[in-house]
Amino acid sequence: MSDKQLDAYCEEWLYWCYTRKYYLQPGAQNILARMQPSKVKEPPNARNSAEMQFFNAAVHAMADMTEHAETFACFRLMYIEQTANVKKIAFDLGFTRKTYYNRARSFARHALSFARSLERAQKRMASDLAQEGICVEN
Repeated sequence: MSDKQLDAYCEEWLYWCYTRKYYLQPGAQNILARMQPSKVKEPPNARNSAEMQFFNAAVHAMADMTEHAETFACFRLMYIEQTANVKKIAFDLGFTRKTYYNRARSFARHALSFARSLERAQKRMASDLAQEGICVEN
C-alpha cells in the first residue's frame, strides 16, 4: 500500500469513527430544549464496515502498548488531530519532518497488519466453533 493509499485509508477510518456517534441516542434534554426545532440535519449514511472495526480495534490496542508510544504520538498528531505546523511538531519531538511522517505511517501500517491478523483469528475461531456445532453469528 502506497503512502497516499495509506493516508486515504486512515482518513476513511477517521470519518468512520466520526459517524459512529450516530448509533447512540442523544442524552435527555430539558423541556425547553425539546420544544426548540432541531438544528441537526440528517446523519451521514456511513457504512458499517467490519474492516474498519478491526482497524479501529487494532489502533486502540496498539495505542495502549508502550512499545508503540512514539509512533502512536505521531499517528495521533498526523491523522486524528491533523496538526498544521508539522515542522514545529517534529522539531519539538526531536526529529525531522520526514521521520515524523515515517513514524505515523509506520504505526498505521502496523495497525493495518494487526487488524488483518485479528480478522483472520476471528474467522478461524468462528470456523472452529462451527465445526463443533456451535452456531456463531457473523
